[in-house]
Amino acid sequence: MAVFGDLPREIISLICSLLKQSAKYNCTLVNKEFHDAAIPELWREPNLPSTHLVKQLLKCLKIGKHQRGEYIRVVKLGFKVALSDDELLHLIQLMPNLEVLELRKADELTDRSIMRVSEYCTQLKSFGITGAMVTYRSAHYLGQCQQLQKLTLASCPNLTPLALLPFGQLKIEYLDLSGCKWLNVADTAYDLCSFQHLTHLNLVCCDIINMDFIHHLTAATCLPNLQDFSITGGTVIEDSAIIPFVKAHGNIRGLFLLECAITDSTLEAISDALPSLHNLDLSFCRRLTSHGVRHLISHCSNLRLLGLKDCGITQSDFPEIPSSVFPAITENYPHLNTLSYTELGYIRAQCQQQQQHQQQEQDEEMAENETLSTISMDDPEEEESVSQSYTYIQQYLDAQTA
Repeated sequence: MAVFGDLPREIISLICSLLKQSAKYNCTLVNKEFHDAAIPELWREPNLPSTHLVKQLLKCLKIGKHQRGEYIRVVKLGFKVALSDDELLHLIQLMPNLEVLELRKADELTDRSIMRVSEYCTQLKSFGITGAMVTYRSAHYLGQCQQLQKLTLASCPNLTPLALLPFGQLKIEYLDLSGCKWLNVADTAYDLCSFQHLTHLNLVCCDIINMDFIHHLTAATCLPNLQDFSITGGTVIEDSAIIPFVKAHGNIRGLFLLECAITDSTLEAISDALPSLHNLDLSFCRRLTSHGVRHLISHCSNLRLLGLKDCGITQSDFPEIPSSVFPAITENYPHLNTLSYTELGYIRAQCQQQQQHQQQEQDEEMAENETLSTISMDDPEEEESVSQSYTYIQQYLDAQTA
């Protein structure tokens, strides 16, 4: 029977990678083999929910005998963690193998630290900042991260419309520009079309996105691999922009059209052009009807979640859904916020029954019409036959009399 000590190092490392952080620590106490395998996994993605813990980690890395920072691959800091330029610089210098750096609260960070990220984190694959006071200078240096695949520059007000230019030759698959107000057609939309590997694009709360911007992304060669697209229309994005866009990007699986001036025509185009659609959010699109939504649901068989917040759609529009499925009290009762896979299933079943009933009625009507048509066609022939027989008999009798 094999014992722990006989297991290959790769197997032990794989076991440790699947465990929670506390369990990884326990693995260091099993034996030397588990200790050596668990240490890199234990340090791989430290849990840092507060600024205090980040500062403790920084202090630990500075005074430690072993360079544990070399094991750190992922650093994700939430909204409760704020770092200064100096703190971030010290941190990234001690993490040379960092692959993921995401800072959700970066409003204290400037070019002084961000422009140095590519210098110290040469293996970076994912980078994200929200609210940072960075300029094009940072974008220029971040473009030197040759392995970068995921990029978030959310709510960074000091960037320019040319901010995407340094990343055009990289294999960026995920791009989040939510909350940015500097996008334009001539530069930003133009540069976006060079992101041939892009699968996810987030343009939520970019107030200056207009019809021309979407039209520019509709070209057949623009974003050919797009799978997830999110936008806030600001009531200026209409059917004439969205319909060609969805037709040009038939691989979309997740679509978020928030506050757009679209109608049921867009819903029909979506149901025809996006067979793989899984998630759709139409919140704050107030020109839609329950009939259009029902048609969409019945024709998008892979749809799993539909957002309808503030669209004017109510529970009474879908009486086939049992009341027990809905929460007893919702934020905007009786209006619907979302329809889950279960609720969509009830609607599809009802649509299928209606279609079967209509088909049955059509078949019966067609059969009845065929019968009537046969009778109407037979009657003149019978009358003509009787008339001919009567004439023949009269002629025969006249001949006999004569």
